[in-house]
Amino acid sequence: MASLYPSTHHHLPPAFATPGIAPPNFYEQQSETSPKTDGAQEVDMEGNDGIGGVGIEGRGRGHGGVGLGEVIRSKGVRLACLVNASVTVCGEDSIYAFGGFDQYTDEVFNHVLKLDLKTYTWTLVDNYGDIPSVRMGHTTTYWRDGKLIIFGGENELRVYLNDIYIFDIATATWSQPVISGYPPCGRSRHAVVLHDDKLFVMGGVHHNPIAQPADYDADEEPEYNPQEVLDDICYLDLKTMTWSRSWKWVSRFDHQAWVREGKLWIFGGMGKEMDRTGELISLDLSHPVFARTEIKPTGYATRPGRSMTESTGPVRVLRSNRSYGPNSPRAMNTSRRQTPPPKPNLVPASTSSVRFLWGRDIPSEAHGTHFHHICGNTLLDFSTFATNLRSSHNDMGLSALDLREMTWRKLSDGSDILGGTSWRWHYLAVSPNGTIAYLLGCPVYNEDLGEGEEYLSDVLPIDLREFGISPTPPAGETPVPGMLGFDLASVFDSEHSGADFVIRALKDEAAEGDEYDTEGAWSRAHNTPDGEREDDDLPPEDVLGPPILCHKLILLARWGHFKRLYNSRMREYHRGRLYLPEPYTVVRAFCYYLYTDSIATGPYCPDISTVAGLLVLANLYAIDRLRTLCLSRLYNELDVESAAVVWERAGVAGEEMLRKKAAVFALTYWGRIVRTQGFRRLSRRSLIELCDEVDEEGRITAGEAEWESPRQMAGRGEDEDEEMM
Repeated sequence: MASLYPSTHHHLPPAFATPGIAPPNFYEQQSETSPKTDGAQEVDMEGNDGIGGVGIEGRGRGHGGVGLGEVIRSKGVRLACLVNASVTVCGEDSIYAFGGFDQYTDEVFNHVLKLDLKTYTWTLVDNYGDIPSVRMGHTTTYWRDGKLIIFGGENELRVYLNDIYIFDIATATWSQPVISGYPPCGRSRHAVVLHDDKLFVMGGVHHNPIAQPADYDADEEPEYNPQEVLDDICYLDLKTMTWSRSWKWVSRFDHQAWVREGKLWIFGGMGKEMDRTGELISLDLSHPVFARTEIKPTGYATRPGRSMTESTGPVRVLRSNRSYGPNSPRAMNTSRRQTPPPKPNLVPASTSSVRFLWGRDIPSEAHGTHFHHICGNTLLDFSTFATNLRSSHNDMGLSALDLREMTWRKLSDGSDILGGTSWRWHYLAVSPNGTIAYLLGCPVYNEDLGEGEEYLSDVLPIDLREFGISPTPPAGETPVPGMLGFDLASVFDSEHSGADFVIRALKDEAAEGDEYDTEGAWSRAHNTPDGEREDDDLPPEDVLGPPILCHKLILLARWGHFKRLYNSRMREYHRGRLYLPEPYTVVRAFCYYLYTDSIATGPYCPDISTVAGLLVLANLYAIDRLRTLCLSRLYNELDVESAAVVWERAGVAGEEMLRKKAAVFALTYWGRIVRTQGFRRLSRRSLIELCDEVDEEGRITAGEAEWESPRQMAGRGEDEDEEMM
């Protein structure tokens, strides 16, 4: 099983930037009256975030206080322009940053900083023990028992490191384990992933004197540093602290890696030709070469820390300048002419590769700054604004790749949740459960500090569950024999199953458009000459669907609202009947979900329009899992026939991001949408509101052309101008 704690993702600087050494200028304390850029909100220290999402549209529904489109201005230590640091979420309430270099002074650091996610305050952490040397381009991975594992990187002398350090968060203490095996060559800007207590390391960049030109003159080019892109993969067994051998695999750096369903996946980054790639590659980890063969006692020994004084208490060291090699008492060779790594054999496990050639929703890796994350069966691509790369409004946004169908879909535009061109995001960190993504960066321009002055001043938390993305299993498939859901489905809505409760709902046609006035019909039913009726809680029978036969035990166990209603001994308890003023098909699908945990397409959930109706019930009765399953299907399966209904139901459910996506889809394919039954069944009010979604300057062009908003037209014009130039 893959670790739920993802590996650190790096800021992507210009390829092979060369830092030097400069006077310290790492951080300064922010004052309480520190200026903030329009669009970012400061956090109320009493616990009320007070975030209005100024400048970014978003509904901000949130789970646990996290919503969409809420840029938060951090407090405390104000970080300078950290590049190639590591940023890792630890637990549910903190982010740790380590190392990196200052873009403006080129100084390399080894400080530990903590961002409190409750107050969004940065603090400098006093740390002790065997503190690592300064470095950049390293990786930090959350391990078990509150520990961080640091591997590799590059120091201020351009020496590539292959050392391992472990940071205990509880005690803020560093240690170095005693390592055995075949350590890989030093590297930076590589990728790591933790799986089965093995730390897999792949790719990166490395110093290689063989790559040095024959006419190289050290006197004329003293700073020349020949580098190559590595193509190897190996792992460190954390139970025995033993390195495996290295195998040749894929040349890549600045990429990300994950483990899912027994396969190691990599995506993004650049290859040997310095071209950004959108190729998705997987490696089968079930091969015997990745199995543990050595029998050693579990656990590891650490090297004694070297104190700076003879005092008995812990010693705080902010910087380590010792000349010792990684995981070794030997002196470090600081020469740039390091020995090149040996050529490894090809990895024997099977490798698969998928390239996405062209498509409307396929994100272009050549435009903007991209961050990637896998959550469940979905690969996410956060495409953000970059000043040094060509990017436009159309390029930015959040896109999702369904790893089962290998199909890309754009979930949201960058202006909706990523701040458009108003912010530059430099790091992505993801919560341990994989559902909250944190983008860290700064506004493009701060009128008080100037352009590009701060790099980690702002935080943008994004709850991925708002898009139906969750690490838990997706919408349950149709139950099959042997599953509990299959057995329960056999007794659902059956006269011979001992059902002891009835649920009623409106006929489908009675809930559509303006054809039926159910409120008027209900009023006439209450004013009958016979006085009060026994079924006065129901509308007339001619607008009701057939009874849905259920079992109290299942409803009590699966439906919190029903449990509260039943325990309060309300009228429904005595009559054994409950009326829901929703379409019969939707209510029946809802009851079927309670029995089977499935909303898969089938007799009880025939189409996406039904799923849109289930979304309303999920929000009405606060059933988070059902809401996540519905959003997952609606974002991935939105089509012409259902777009109008999804748009209308998303508005009722309060899902503004989904409503906006459905509106854009409907206006893009307007000619087809208006000919669907879903569109023609909308109420008059909904039809007018859908038409109001068009911008005042919007237009519909003939033929194959699509509806364009002014923003899209402007973006297209900019692209055409650049091509002409």
